Amino acid sequence: MFGFITFIKGMVAAILTVLQLFFGIFFGDFTAPTKPLQEDCKLNFAVISDVHMTEEKARADMLRFGLQDMQEFESPLDALILSGDITDHGEREEWENVANAFADYTPAKNIILAQGNHDTWTGDDDYALSREHFFEFNEKIAGREIDNVYYSTKVNGYTFIVLGSEADHTSQTVSDEQVAWLAEEMEKASQDGLPIFVINHWPINESHGLPETWGDAEPMPDDGGIGDKSAEVEKILKSYNNVFYITGHIHSGFTKPGQEDVYGYLSVESDGSFHSVNLPQYMYLTLRGRIANGTGFTFEVYEDKVEIRARSFSAGVWYTDYDWSFDLV
Repeated sequence: MFGFITFIKGMVAAILTVLQLFFGIFFGDFTAPTKPLQEDCKLNFAVISDVHMTEEKARADMLRFGLQDMQEFESPLDALILSGDITDHGEREEWENVANAFADYTPAKNIILAQGNHDTWTGDDDYALSREHFFEFNEKIAGREIDNVYYSTKVNGYTFIVLGSEADHTSQTVSDEQVAWLAEEMEKASQDGLPIFVINHWPINESHGLPETWGDAEPMPDDGGIGDKSAEVEKILKSYNNVFYITGHIHSGFTKPGQEDVYGYLSVESDGSFHSVNLPQYMYLTLRGRIANGTGFTFEVYEDKVEIRARSFSAGVWYTDYDWSFDLV
């Protein structure tokens, strides 16, 4: 399998490298090194979302393309984060397909998994079973024992807070207990004086072009977002400096400043201290914004700034037009 994927990716890279000579703006940059832009990087991690794994071999191969790309980075990634909808229906066979792909590669030193709505649709919407699968495969894939769909962890001293849904709905269900837990975790993390990374499948209501980008014919304000706890969650997150809120769910491709009037959204929204980052769908070809699949971001954290770099991990190409840089405050 490893040799086959290496051969296919080599062929794709060769073809697209030639195309880049003439159409670089369309095909991205294959020449930039796969290591941090500066040597003093303190944390370097990748984030993808909406893998939507089924039992199909083609989907498993698409994930493997990306995992191999990450494994071959010149500077090993400190973490890889999957921000929900890892599976398409939360079924054991789908989780096994994900686990088998990860078993063949070491894409990063740490793996962090977040739950999405598709991950809760096990069987006849059996949420209890979906939780069991999420716990079991967190341990199998990430080596992490958890007892709730929301949890926190640290990588290189930086706090990652992972949120989850407590029911099997398309929109997120967030209990008062989870909100209180988030407030406590944010306060605790803020004591380190470092950026805080919050991972959730669902964006804040009416961010990133929502509810229109959710696609309903007659969208309601909460469509595509957290739901009725959105304002509470947003208030907590915005109470602290240097918070990066990383989500997926709405399947929008990369955009950059100046394109919000064209596509109706931006991939990254920032007030200078709170930064909301919405990830493109990994498995499918994005139809809004940058047309590509296998895409996500890498984050490079420095003493005074965070660099966010757009990449197709499946094709091994940087899309430098969609990079972002934020000074820490």
